[in-house]
Amino acid sequence: MSLLAGALFALLTQTPAHAAAPELRAGLVKGPMRIDARLDESDWLASGIADRFTQTDPAEGKPASERTEVRVLIDEHALYIGARLYDREPRKIRATLGRRDEDVESDYFEVFLDSYHDHLSAVRFRITPAGAIEDAVLGSSAQGSGDDVSWDPVWEYAARVDSLGWTAELRIPLAQLRYNSTLDGRWGIQLHRQILRKGEDDWFSLVPKNEAQGVNRYGHLTGLGTLKAERLLELRPYTLARAAYTQARPGDPFQSGHDYNGSAGLDLKYGLTSDLTLDATINPDFGQVEVDPAVVNLSAFETFFPEKRPFFVEGADVFRFGGIRAFNSFGFPRFFFSRRIGRQPQRSIGGAGFDFVDAPTETSIRAATKLSGRTRGGWSVGVIDAVTAEEQAQYLDGGGVAQETPIEPLTNYFVGRVRKDLQGGNTTVGLMTTAVNRDLSDPTLASQLRGQGYLGGLDFNHSWSNRNWSLDGAVAMSTVRGSASSIALTQQSSARYYQRPDATSFTYDPTRESLSGHAFQMALARNGGGHWLGGLVYQETSPSFESNDLGFESNADRRAVSTALIYQENTPGRYLRNFQIYPFTNHAWNFDGDLVFGSYGLILQGTLRNFWGYFLRGDFAPASFDDRLTRGGPVAGQPPTRDFSAQISSDSRRTTRLSANVFHSWTTAGERNTNLGGSISFRPTAAARISLGPSITKNHTLSQYVTAVADPAATATYGTRYVFGTLDQTEVSLDLRVYWTFTPKLSLQLYAQPLISAGDYSNIKELAAPRTYRFAVYGIDRGSVTPTAGGGSQIDPGDGGATFAVGNPDFNFRSLRANAVLRWEWHAGSTLFLVWQQARQGQTDVGDFRFGRDVGALFDAHGDNVFAIKASYWLGL
Repeated sequence: MSLLAGALFALLTQTPAHAAAPELRAGLVKGPMRIDARLDESDWLASGIADRFTQTDPAEGKPASERTEVRVLIDEHALYIGARLYDREPRKIRATLGRRDEDVESDYFEVFLDSYHDHLSAVRFRITPAGAIEDAVLGSSAQGSGDDVSWDPVWEYAARVDSLGWTAELRIPLAQLRYNSTLDGRWGIQLHRQILRKGEDDWFSLVPKNEAQGVNRYGHLTGLGTLKAERLLELRPYTLARAAYTQARPGDPFQSGHDYNGSAGLDLKYGLTSDLTLDATINPDFGQVEVDPAVVNLSAFETFFPEKRPFFVEGADVFRFGGIRAFNSFGFPRFFFSRRIGRQPQRSIGGAGFDFVDAPTETSIRAATKLSGRTRGGWSVGVIDAVTAEEQAQYLDGGGVAQETPIEPLTNYFVGRVRKDLQGGNTTVGLMTTAVNRDLSDPTLASQLRGQGYLGGLDFNHSWSNRNWSLDGAVAMSTVRGSASSIALTQQSSARYYQRPDATSFTYDPTRESLSGHAFQMALARNGGGHWLGGLVYQETSPSFESNDLGFESNADRRAVSTALIYQENTPGRYLRNFQIYPFTNHAWNFDGDLVFGSYGLILQGTLRNFWGYFLRGDFAPASFDDRLTRGGPVAGQPPTRDFSAQISSDSRRTTRLSANVFHSWTTAGERNTNLGGSISFRPTAAARISLGPSITKNHTLSQYVTAVADPAATATYGTRYVFGTLDQTEVSLDLRVYWTFTPKLSLQLYAQPLISAGDYSNIKELAAPRTYRFAVYGIDRGSVTPTAGGGSQIDPGDGGATFAVGNPDFNFRSLRANAVLRWEWHAGSTLFLVWQQARQGQTDVGDFRFGRDVGALFDAHGDNVFAIKASYWLGL
């Protein structure tokens, strides 16, 4: 049966969602409760009991091998959960200690609460026998989001191991939850127990692995009665002291080598109702957040780094727009990327001829507010409004006088999101709008930055047949406005290259003062319900669509079709516990109709009987075109490409985990790229974990962009020479992480990343003709090359054109980034952070890679160090 025919059949024969879900009835708290994991209060005996758990692993559908009993109590202010987890071999219980939200190799018990009973959203509370906890908000699978572990509610918990197994006791204040107080005492609930040594997962409400999982498959928690609308008010004032030690250049009037400062701010959380929460922050600081890794980016596109700041991460699911359920897709713009708020200033005056410059590396957020939640009518609501300050850079002018100049304007960022749930959560329809407004009274900033950027869109998700089938889609429109020069820069950006001389679907216009475009996508997928899964996706982004003011967009001017067909087997066999066979295709065209990407691939993945995992992938991409290679020049060709990747990972139940991966690609033109990587994670003690992730990459390409030179004699390429080099690049890096948990509330986290990258350029050349992958090498195919001082070259193109100079493009980049955070929750919801950060970096233009020399040079480089103490105090009113 074809995918479309199967979808039609399923739509006509859909069944109600999990009508036979089990129920658990809550009891009422009448006497005092003590959270000590002893479960000896008499009220526990008055509640219902959940004791019929079923395995999904290792023997799907069979009763749990160990008995589990869970009870729930409710009073006016809190929900209580008590679990007795029997184990016939209590000495073998894996009780691992970890910091809050760390995914530890341990036995654990967790409860999922669908407190809106909307079958879409939930929260999760997890506890291990050692008392390590994790709490998270579960994102909507329709929006393609995962669990949000940045949510850190204030709740009480205890766990203990005894001769019968172990017990867990949880007290969750209702004020920490969002819920519909008008519901008739009924929530969704799911309970899960993991017995690590057996590889066993036991569930209260079983969903077969071949069917779509989700909140809609939870059981029911009844007997809650009429809940009072709890009003939450939390204040978290903080203070910060910071000391920075850097290497100051002689004569620099702005840097003394040391800098001391302090600040203070406030975070506020207020429950407007039991289902809507207002968050606000004044002068926030995120110095405890892990630093971004170093990268060597030789492309024309911006590097994407994920959001890590708690204010923006928490509750981010409600702001996600355009999510589709798809096993394979080409890629689509992000409509809201919160790292734009507080970004690095966009104007750079470094290298502008000034001897000394003092510029901030990020924009200060003066204030931000966030409203989020779900209304009683089934509307999800999210609003963010943030104001960032004007930032100034100081410099010495030609006369040695200190001057100031703006490098980032005062800016207001706004995001509004609503989503309506229909048909018991099987259908959602949503709207989103974003707006960025900059104060561009400074003429220099006005010439470079857009004054306004607006985006609006509609998205929908529809499921049927127990959500085993889905149809998702989104459409958005964008408009940016500004001075003619700023819109000209927008047209010339790497996302679209309007200046491309052979374009037929758009025209570069330097007089324009606005640009508007659209984006659209739709996906049909079978997500569960049997052995066969798959999907079909269409995505389109017009050349003039621009979302980078408050989103993230690398490529406009794209129409793409993606397919996937998957066969899965989840019943353990003689050699495999499960496996998938996964053929897929991706094809993309620009609006001129050029095929800019085509790929056919196959994935084989699964788990062996010993719980080791494997992943194998192969791709073939036939010849296509590349409208980005010349960075604004004509379309070039792209030779056929093949690649292969493999990964193997060890038993995740063990305290020592290993994985290794290899990737290799090659083209018919003789190019190749190889990456070898891996990781090892081990626990020297039950409270400490160390992970190492080494990686080495070797790259040989014929077409690394160097520069473009205007020359009327270059008639074959529209009067411009597009100059490239053969690049041989070697890059070595290591990700090191150390987690040491002294108690569940006191932990030390260390991250360090040394990176060395060397690039050696040779055979400087130019594109011989558009729509080809042919190059004319200077000094071999035509013209001559004369070396110049510093490793550069003077190029005579040899066709009557003017000579031009090329600097030395070779590089050796060395970087070490590290930070350590000691985190102590010294009072409920209150935290003390001790932070150390170090960055050292150096660069030369030797080009060749020598490990010993480059490592020595890295550690010889001066390190900039930052030390900070940050204390926050939680006030729950």
